[in-house]
Amino acid sequence: MVFGKELEELKFSAIKRGVCAYKAFWALTLLIAGITFFPVKAQEIPPLINYPASAYKAHNQNWSIDEGNDHLVYAANSDGLLEYDGGTWKLYQLPDRQIVRTILFDQVSIASVPSRVVNMPARKEYRIYAGGFGEFGYWRKAPEGQLQYVSLSRNAGFASLKTEEIWHIIKTSRYIYFQSFSRIYRYDGKHLTEINPHNNFMFLQEVNQRVLVPVIGKSLYELKGEHLVPVAGTEPLAQSIVSSILPFPGGRMLISTTKNGLFIWDNNRLEPWNIAISDELKRNMINRAILLGDGSYAFGTIQKGVYIVSPEGKLLHQFNKKNGLQNNTILALSEDNRRQLWIGMDQGIDLAQLSAPIVSYRINDNPLGSTYAAALWKGQLYVGTNKGVFVKKWLSDEAFRPVPGLGGQTWTLTVVNNQLLCGHNDATYRITDQGVVKLSDVTGGWVMLPVTSGADTLLLQGSYTGLHVYRKDAAGNWSYAHRVKGIPAVPIKQIVQDAKGQFWLGHAYKGLFVARLTPALDTALTLKEFKSPEDIPSEFSIEIQKWRNHIVVRSGTAFFEPDAQNVLQPARDFTKHDDSFKLRSGINGEWFKVYMNRVSFINAQNTSRMLELMLVRNDETIIPLSPDYYFFCLDNGYALFNRRMTGLSQPADEPPLIRKVTNLRNVSESFAVFGSPRLPADARSVRIAYALPVYGKNIQYQYRLQGLTDQWSEWTDQNFAEFTNLEAGDYTFEVRSSLSEVATSYKFGIQPYWRETVMAKLLLAVGILLMLAGLVVFQEKRAARHRQRLIREQEEELSQQRLQSERQIMEIQNEKLQTEVQSKSQQLSNVAINVVRKNEILEEIRDELKQVKAEMGNQLPNIHYQKLLNSIERNVAGRDDWVLFEQNFDEVHEQFFKRLRSIYPSISPSELRLAACLRMNLSTKEMAPVLGISVRGVEIKRYRLRKKLGLDADSNLVQFMMDI
Repeated sequence: MVFGKELEELKFSAIKRGVCAYKAFWALTLLIAGITFFPVKAQEIPPLINYPASAYKAHNQNWSIDEGNDHLVYAANSDGLLEYDGGTWKLYQLPDRQIVRTILFDQVSIASVPSRVVNMPARKEYRIYAGGFGEFGYWRKAPEGQLQYVSLSRNAGFASLKTEEIWHIIKTSRYIYFQSFSRIYRYDGKHLTEINPHNNFMFLQEVNQRVLVPVIGKSLYELKGEHLVPVAGTEPLAQSIVSSILPFPGGRMLISTTKNGLFIWDNNRLEPWNIAISDELKRNMINRAILLGDGSYAFGTIQKGVYIVSPEGKLLHQFNKKNGLQNNTILALSEDNRRQLWIGMDQGIDLAQLSAPIVSYRINDNPLGSTYAAALWKGQLYVGTNKGVFVKKWLSDEAFRPVPGLGGQTWTLTVVNNQLLCGHNDATYRITDQGVVKLSDVTGGWVMLPVTSGADTLLLQGSYTGLHVYRKDAAGNWSYAHRVKGIPAVPIKQIVQDAKGQFWLGHAYKGLFVARLTPALDTALTLKEFKSPEDIPSEFSIEIQKWRNHIVVRSGTAFFEPDAQNVLQPARDFTKHDDSFKLRSGINGEWFKVYMNRVSFINAQNTSRMLELMLVRNDETIIPLSPDYYFFCLDNGYALFNRRMTGLSQPADEPPLIRKVTNLRNVSESFAVFGSPRLPADARSVRIAYALPVYGKNIQYQYRLQGLTDQWSEWTDQNFAEFTNLEAGDYTFEVRSSLSEVATSYKFGIQPYWRETVMAKLLLAVGILLMLAGLVVFQEKRAARHRQRLIREQEEELSQQRLQSERQIMEIQNEKLQTEVQSKSQQLSNVAINVVRKNEILEEIRDELKQVKAEMGNQLPNIHYQKLLNSIERNVAGRDDWVLFEQNFDEVHEQFFKRLRSIYPSISPSELRLAACLRMNLSTKEMAPVLGISVRGVEIKRYRLRKKLGLDADSNLVQFMMDI
């Protein structure tokens, strides 16, 4: 009791100083929480999602939570205001970085707001009111999607704000109230009014259109105008700290206190609300309480998390650190529009999906482990796990009890004829009220299938060692009968009977069989094994399901169904599917697609619902536990799915929100996210961020940018899209989520550069036309020059051809002349040779004549002799021969004699004849008869001619004559 006395003294001392009495009281209650422990009950709870500080990257403590009309969630954090859109957390801070103690979402109608958006219509403005130490005001959403802070207190001029901290904000039909523990500031949308009740008080509340103030050390008061009026019948609350005031059915009020429990105020009377957990709530100290949409109440405590209580006082759920809550100290509670409970704690934020049709068994020191089987029997829930069989009362908060004798891996629990049978790793058992009865030593009983045999019913069991049969004994209890012959002793994990009475058998690891058994199920009449790749794509991990009265076999990632000859054909109902999934059948035409990290439930009307569950890998088991519930086996516990609640808490077909549009070339520049903004010309690369504020689901997105492409992108879990190198023009960005076909459209335009404007394009067109005209003129002139050049080239070519022709003609003529020269030279040579021969003949005749004269003497008269001799002498080297020779020589050698005379005028005729012989390259012997002299005379003449011509001894006289 000394401890309690010290607590009260500390509490009221803080109140008298006028500074946060609640903080001092709460700090001490944490000490109590640290030294108190109570056992945890086993209870199935709705899905619980944790958002630790590492996820939102701010302070651990979260003091208040509220939801906006667009389903965005806001939290008052010790570092500032947190905003969460389902994909991204963002932190906004107060001007002096104060702790944000409280927030309130509101919206007001406004005519216009300064904006960069062109032609923006009137709209509603979202406001998030907030309060901290010496500061309160609101954030409003800018056209760019970001929040901008507007201070209400900075210019209010209230001296009290220097020491006051705003801990609570409420809204009534007329006012917004900002409240510290000693002041109330009332805001009507334009003006602020300070109300000083001259007392310290806890959180004021509006209940049944009355603003109620719990004054510390006194009773409840009603705020009327600026004055407090006592509420009759609440005087007993003077010794309590009131933590909340809530409406209660029948026009009453439910009042929660931190340590003294719950009270109901009814027509000026105050009575304790004595419910089953009253004492527990007193011990754990209620810090927050709210009324939920279904009429139940949520109580957040300092020491043991959150309690959900029905209006009748029944405990529906409890969330604490043992079953998944991050922290047991609750600072804030808020229910969103989808009946999800947001929990702000001393460490983190959690979301409890109260309206979800799924509840799960979650506890840190889970005694169950991984679950593989479940059955309801005599009002008890039996769960088979890798640790054994456990039992508790169905849908209760009892703790699970292990069933003695069944420790270890359990594969199946089956109720047949009101008897609970257990297929265990060690053997096969029957569970009774008195204990466990061993039915056989058959190990690994995976499946038990009731089979009608005449008027009897048998049980066909698949086990580690093939097929086994059970039948009832005389007492009506199931007992082991025999093993089925003809079936290999292989592990049979699946048995499905088709409409023809055949049994489809699935090997635990590799293999698929179909067998026809005798009516007594003692022998296999036929057995067919399916081989890969002839019969099936793969023999590994075969799955067999009875789906809509026919057999479906899954091999690899494809589904097949047998025809009349048991040949597997592609299943007609599963020819097209997106991701690889496994098929599980339900009841009343319902079925499931089991993916690696989620499960899709499809009802009889073919409407689907995604369940965020991850089943045991390679043993994905879903059990129709009762007409209302499916049992999902999980790696750590289990989940229950209420098939009657599938219409609740399902998000409507809501499109994603456009959250931010940024210039990638200048990331600090953002653009309006509503209206049809015109982006500046340099914003050719943009990032568009989007989000769908649906929490606790794996959401993927598709997008496209019309104006760039009409094709949707691949599915992605990214919450932004980037586009680069865009042209000026108008675009429509569309994005949709995997939860709905409804797409969000965001229209925007990119302004052109000056060079892309109409005037610039017109000037450019004119310039291009002028350039084209100039180019045409230039081309024409160039063509004319080209034509002239071609003409010149042709003329030159013709001239060259003409010259070439003339040259060829000259060459031909020269050749002809050369031929003629050669002919003349030949003739000249012939003439010279003839002259030489004639002279030789004449000389021979002369010599003969002289010899005859000498021999005959006077017999040959002298007159005749002399006449003949003169005639011969006259014809040797006669003048006429030489004249003919000279004429032919001039024709051949082009007036050689004239040129020689012009160079050497003093040359004699005999020297000319010698020169002609030299030019003709005649030898000395050939020259002598031509010249009519001796060889010696020829040499003398050559010497004299060389000297006259001034040639030295080394010069070639013949070459000299040829060069003239």
